[in-house]
Amino acid sequence: MEALSERTTFAAVLVTVVRQRCAETGSSRTSRTGLQLRVPVDERPSVRRGFDALIEHGVLGMSGEDIGLTAHGLAFMAYYRRQRGDIHGVEDLRDPDALNHLLASIEGDPRFDPDRDIEEASTLPGRLEEPRDTRRGRLPKLWIVLALIVTLIGVVLLALPAR
Repeated sequence: MEALSERTTFAAVLVTVVRQRCAETGSSRTSRTGLQLRVPVDERPSVRRGFDALIEHGVLGMSGEDIGLTAHGLAFMAYYRRQRGDIHGVEDLRDPDALNHLLASIEGDPRFDPDRDIEEASTLPGRLEEPRDTRRGRLPKLWIVLALIVTLIGVVLLALPAR
């Protein structure tokens, strides 16, 4: 197994983000805008540039404002998973020349330079899941607090003498 470069790793992180979002929604495509809005503000420029490059290189396909993996994207994901040692459920690459051309294109494209350390950038898929989970936990508490405030206001208004 060869070590992956920062550019290849960052491209794979972005493809993973799209693949996970598609899996969450049960669709082959997801809203690019919605996905970018989930990314922390300071990371959005590099993610936006990376998505543009992935579309240009044919890894992602765009239809309207939705993006999804193409056949090249699936081959790239299979390559990435193989490099990480995950050989279960990864089909053989059908066109190694096309993959080599794609990898060379990614290596030569500065839009795949992450804005932060690659170890931190690699955690993006997991970090996108955390905020949604914590919001779900806070939502019922918020409604309880609001209901208590409305109840207290109602009690105070009823206790005031009528004029």
